[in-house]
Amino acid sequence: MSDMPGVNPFHVLGLPVDADRELIVERGQELADLAATDEERGRIQWAVGELIHDEAVRRVHAILEVPGTDYDDGRWARFQRRHRGNPVDLKTLGAVGPPSPEVFDIPQIIDVVLDWRLTPPEVDVDEAVRHVPVRPRLDEPPLEVSDVLFG
Repeated sequence: MSDMPGVNPFHVLGLPVDADRELIVERGQELADLAATDEERGRIQWAVGELIHDEAVRRVHAILEVPGTDYDDGRWARFQRRHRGNPVDLKTLGAVGPPSPEVFDIPQIIDVVLDWRLTPPEVDVDEAVRHVPVRPRLDEPPLEVSDVLFG
């Protein structure tokens, strides 16, 4: 299917999975015209080909694309405009140096990490009962602990 494993053509073209053929071709041409190298141009052509030549291949790529992915360049441009200046004074940061171990409250850090690691996840029991992986057989009695331990 793919001669570029791990690469999703929707990501290469910056398109949603519901993009139509016309939009795919248009975006591919636009990006190919802007490509700086032949390698980049080839990657774009590969992405267009993957999405328009075989519907089964396109479906596989659509399934493998992260759900809800949005390649909105406008949001990134707005973010860049809003955060143009460097918020850190590098001279001051360099003068301070790295933090010393005394700065950290190690028991508090351990407590937070243990709470995070030892807290069981929320379980939806109703969902588990409705979609059991193996349906119980009613013609056999259920296993008892002694059956498991002693055969």
